[in-house]
Amino acid sequence: MTTRPTIENRKPETIPNVVNVTKRLVLGSLDEDAQEQVLRAVLGADVDRELLDFAAGAGGNPRLLAEFALGLMEEELVKEHNGTVQLTGRRIPRRVLAFVKHRLGGLSANCQQFLKVAAVLGRSFMLEDVSRMLERSSAALLPPLDEAMASGFVVAAEHRLAFQSDFLLRGVIESIPAPARGALHSEAMGHSRRRGQAYDQQFWVSGNPMRATEGPAEPSHGVRKEADGVASRAHCLIMRGEAAAGIHVAERILASPGSSASARLDAEASIILGYSLLGREEAEKHSERILRERRNVQADVAALMALTTLSNARWCVGELAEGLSLGRTAVGFSDNVDPVWRLHFQLALAGKLANLREFDEAESLINDAEAGLYGLSTPVWTAAPAALRSRLFLQAGRLGDARRQAETVTAAVERDAVPMLLPLAFSVLSTVSLYAGDLPTADEYVRRMQSELGRDRAVLYSVQYAWTEMRTTVKREGPRAAVELLSGKYRHLPRQRRLYIEDPGAAAFLVRLALDVGDTDLKRSVLETVNGLAQDNPGISIISLGAAHANALANGDAAALAHIIALSPDPVSVALATEELAKLYAAKAPAKSRHNASMHPDPPLASSEEGGSQPNFTCWSRLSDMERRIAYLVSVGLTNRQVAHRVHLSAHTVNYHLRKVYRKLGINTRVELARGAAIYSSRAAIYSMGGEGERGSGEAGTEDGDERAGGYSVGP
Repeated sequence: MTTRPTIENRKPETIPNVVNVTKRLVLGSLDEDAQEQVLRAVLGADVDRELLDFAAGAGGNPRLLAEFALGLMEEELVKEHNGTVQLTGRRIPRRVLAFVKHRLGGLSANCQQFLKVAAVLGRSFMLEDVSRMLERSSAALLPPLDEAMASGFVVAAEHRLAFQSDFLLRGVIESIPAPARGALHSEAMGHSRRRGQAYDQQFWVSGNPMRATEGPAEPSHGVRKEADGVASRAHCLIMRGEAAAGIHVAERILASPGSSASARLDAEASIILGYSLLGREEAEKHSERILRERRNVQADVAALMALTTLSNARWCVGELAEGLSLGRTAVGFSDNVDPVWRLHFQLALAGKLANLREFDEAESLINDAEAGLYGLSTPVWTAAPAALRSRLFLQAGRLGDARRQAETVTAAVERDAVPMLLPLAFSVLSTVSLYAGDLPTADEYVRRMQSELGRDRAVLYSVQYAWTEMRTTVKREGPRAAVELLSGKYRHLPRQRRLYIEDPGAAAFLVRLALDVGDTDLKRSVLETVNGLAQDNPGISIISLGAAHANALANGDAAALAHIIALSPDPVSVALATEELAKLYAAKAPAKSRHNASMHPDPPLASSEEGGSQPNFTCWSRLSDMERRIAYLVSVGLTNRQVAHRVHLSAHTVNYHLRKVYRKLGINTRVELARGAAIYSSRAAIYSMGGEGERGSGEAGTEDGDERAGGYSVGP
């Protein structure tokens, strides 16, 4: 009898012909499912989401992916836990870099030079920038460009060129000797700026000023750079939360007649950023003035910061199309801006896209921002991308990934740390703990969040701080205590549009809260706000679905709730709708619902005792959107045929997806599926869980909510 290979006994040298296996699997680029197959074949077990996301750095290249997997094993960067392979360290294995260098060595000298110069310009680059650095015409670069594309290193991306994958880019950069790398980077910065600006130039690399041939030297007071020379003093102070001090330094630079144009641009951008963090109206005033005065915003950090600030302001009041347009414009014109400034434009846009549940594009922007920071001579502020990524993962229902990213933020020190983002990270950690049913830990993170908010420094404002405290209060003390918060400390929260933009399920949550305590004013306030938001943004589906969800709950509309389950891209909204739909079905025909669950057979998997192993809460994050929808609809008593009608698939395809759901959750029956869905959905509702402050029939703390939806037990 053979033992299934594991990470412990499956060494790289025991896996012959793995590259041939990947070649036979597919020619060209692999899709995500095929990438997962390769990783599973090499590593000998299923892989978790974080590992699969990291593997995306191979760009779907089967050989590179195989080398990546083998390298992870060689350097013991993975471990197997409960049959799933997980990362122990997020580092590109040396084997991958060596493979890229070997491939690079097989190219002509001209092509190697082209790729190395292009690599210091970033993941995407313009041919004209390479041309300037090499002092050769674009026409003369066509042969090495053709070779670079034929070899798979470079691809055409709209109006730019780009490296085919992150791993290839990193391998090329690593092939450049460190001293030459720094020199090339500083030269690339100079060429990029001169292309976008007609200003007097001054910039720093590793703390040493590289001055333009003309123009006065800058005064030393307040103009020196910090963070090992990659950012101005004013910018650094603001990122540490010392916004007022940063603004003061920037104002001194603007008042000095000897300041260079680049220093003045940095100072103007710093002032806007500082006032934004302080929540002062001067941020918008400065932004509007700068945009009135500027004719060309390209590579102008002050004008781009102004666009981003106005984008945020429009977004928060519910003018989503304009906010998104301004944000895209800022990012679109920032290709040649220093990564320390481009970071702000990219992360601001990524946050908006994540709110719209455009997760892939949002994560791509975050990854680009992070790559820009790591491309600096000395990386700084790397906690900033991690903070936004933790929030994105939370919105996507990837709780383990969200927790890990947030912990990266809270553990960051010195150059990597961004103190102004700590409250956001603690908010994410509190919410993850709350969904996992760990109230003491959730409370502790709320306390740490509030401690950061109480410090004498500026932080990034988020409506999530109030929302997080309100939800932990619901769980700890019941719905009436939460309503007291909403009528006192957070009385403005139900009418804040940005709450329903960031959390599309928030309106339904608050309507449920209002119904439970009989607060008609709260219900009316929420519905008026979310309906107005939807009316003002008719083309944005996540907003329309959020409003429809709140109204469906208020009206007890089962068909509309099923519509939310079938269409909403927000996992928490789907879970909330599932719980409500299950209650409605149970109230109308509980006996029939239980009969349906027993009359419709499960997909033919190995049998188990009814009420067998309970699905792990975190396993639900492994389900795809379609699998989760089908699981929810089945869990409330719909037949495969009824589910097929809801999700516009055939009954046969629904059955196929249901098989995959059972396999991923480690269950075998609809009873187990219903139990798991009830636990997962009730944790989204939070205060409907068993234990303290159970929700009852309009009264906090009653016990008649202990069983619902025809036997759905939601105890801890």
